[in-house]
Amino acid sequence: MTLPWFDGANYTLCRESPELQGEFREVTDGRVTAGWELRVPERGDDGVPFQFIFVGPTQEHRGAGMRLSIEGGDGTPLPPDAPVRVESYHRTGANLSIFFEGPYERFVQAASIGDGTVPLDRRAEAGEDYVIRVTVSVPEGAPEPDPSAGGSYFELDCVKLWWNETA
Repeated sequence: MTLPWFDGANYTLCRESPELQGEFREVTDGRVTAGWELRVPERGDDGVPFQFIFVGPTQEHRGAGMRLSIEGGDGTPLPPDAPVRVESYHRTGANLSIFFEGPYERFVQAASIGDGTVPLDRRAEAGEDYVIRVTVSVPEGAPEPDPSAGGSYFELDCVKLWWNETA
């Protein structure tokens, strides 16, 4: 029996989200990595910080889902084994949490049999001053991921909270 999706998500991060800081492209060690960078919003007018919870799988559900499609810069499909990674970390670079890591092919296969939703690998939380990145990486010389292309998108289901700490 297939477990249901986590049904408590109340927010979906995507290209149109106000948290989006923009697209990026980096070249490191013979690989081109491109994708989207988001930031957890500043504190609200009431001074209370925000928090995102990315729900991973449990015995009761598959966790929250993610959808991704990214076009190659020259219109060529990306290699199916192109690594996809979703991570969060404090803006200083501390507290890295990787909550999805897998080949791009998983999204292509999921789209061919349904709505393209792939479950997150594990739970993660991102609070004040945190960065969230959705990345796809290919070897230099391969068709490059183009996050700004019209058909490129991501959707990352999560729980968005305003949380309050008291002493």
